[in-house]
Amino acid sequence: MVSIPNYLYRADKNARVAICVPVRDYVTAAFSFSLAMLLKKCGETDRKTSLHMVMGSEIASQRQQLATEALSTKCTHILWLDSDMRFPNITLEALLSHDKDIVACNYSTRVEPHIPVAFTSKHDMGERLSADVGLNKVAAVGMGCMLVKRNVFESMSLPYFGVEWNQDYTSLIGEDLYFANKADLAGYDIWIDSDLSNRIAHIGTRAYTLEGDCI
Repeated sequence: MVSIPNYLYRADKNARVAICVPVRDYVTAAFSFSLAMLLKKCGETDRKTSLHMVMGSEIASQRQQLATEALSTKCTHILWLDSDMRFPNITLEALLSHDKDIVACNYSTRVEPHIPVAFTSKHDMGERLSADVGLNKVAAVGMGCMLVKRNVFESMSLPYFGVEWNQDYTSLIGEDLYFANKADLAGYDIWIDSDLSNRIAHIGTRAYTLEGDCI
């Protein structure tokens, strides 16, 4: 008999989840398989979900459009999944089980140097959360795998997502950090499920030479 993780019993059975996926020019087989297995698990547990996908190249605009579309449904939560992520089929149930306003996974950047995308301080963006266990509160995190309650968006002013310069105009603040800043100003904490984070991956692209070297 296959045992069921305890957190599956704690997840809110009445939650209705809009799964939102911003897509660039393609999706990988690994992501497609992960999403299919997650949706299969939702069917097995009678989880009410809807799937929303928008293709484009402006990620902030895509997320804004997806959020607007999702909020037009009766969803209680929005699950953000990027199309270059690999994740287990229990991802949604695991994140729901924590009953947090915002809970996400930490993962590595796709390019070198491979560093975590979760920031532990809003004052020093060089401070990152490394591999850990349990739940960890962070200042911001990439939105490749994040569950957000509906009330978070309803308490924010538009736009939910944007891109802006940092204070010394040397780099851009992405739409994920823009959202984290707005959430912080609205009084919401961001949590990381570090146990689940250890089971997901950020899919990159590698090129191999005839000798087998990765370049």
